[in-house]
Amino acid sequence: MRPAIDTALEDDWRDGPPTDPQTAIDTPYDADADDTDTLPPPELDFPPVPEPARDTATDEPRSTGVGAGTDAPRADAAVPRPSFLQDEQAPSIWRRPMVRLALVITLVVLLALLGVQLLVKERDRVAAAQPGMRPVLEALCTVAGCSIAPLRQIESIVIDSSSFSRVRGDDYRLGFSLKNTAPIDVAMPAVELSLTDPQDQPVIRRVILPAEFGARSDALAGESVWTGSLALTVQADASAQRVAGYRLLAFYP
Repeated sequence: MRPAIDTALEDDWRDGPPTDPQTAIDTPYDADADDTDTLPPPELDFPPVPEPARDTATDEPRSTGVGAGTDAPRADAAVPRPSFLQDEQAPSIWRRPMVRLALVITLVVLLALLGVQLLVKERDRVAAAQPGMRPVLEALCTVAGCSIAPLRQIESIVIDSSSFSRVRGDDYRLGFSLKNTAPIDVAMPAVELSLTDPQDQPVIRRVILPAEFGARSDALAGESVWTGSLALTVQADASAQRVAGYRLLAFYP
């Protein structure tokens, strides 16, 4: 129960001007009213529910599916799908048999062309390592306009021994041995002869080709040694007077 309030103060409060929203209340206070009284619930206006359709043969309500008054969708009805889902389910062009066959044929052709290009580039090495491939390489070179030469592999050539001595007057004789340390044939190198002074500085240089020092072949067989000699003449001038030693170098010009 609420506490009692002075009646005179309550009348003055009700009779005051309605300037304050909190004082503009015309409902009289009922001291005997119960605090548990609540406002009645608002009336809700729902639309009328239509009666379900009935089957004319059995006079029974027909199933309306999910919502009242609506027909349920048929199971065999086509359900529309978003465009992005339709694109995902569409067969890819790369999975078609003819497209895959064309890709495989293209790949094989490209690999074959790559193999032919490598054979043409490394023809000398392949011919030295696989002599049975030489006819195939010659046929390729006929089309590509190339030729097969002995393999140039200077790191396999070693000057096994050498000598340089005076014969008489200004005549000297150069002798040397070339060794092929590789198991395959390599091209015969040229040699460079450098005559040096007492300070080991070169005063005369000369390049000697295989044809000049008597090589009968342009290739040096695998793991073999070739020995040759060559007669040289050094002009009697100031440079010849200062010759005290020599150096020999094998290289490919």
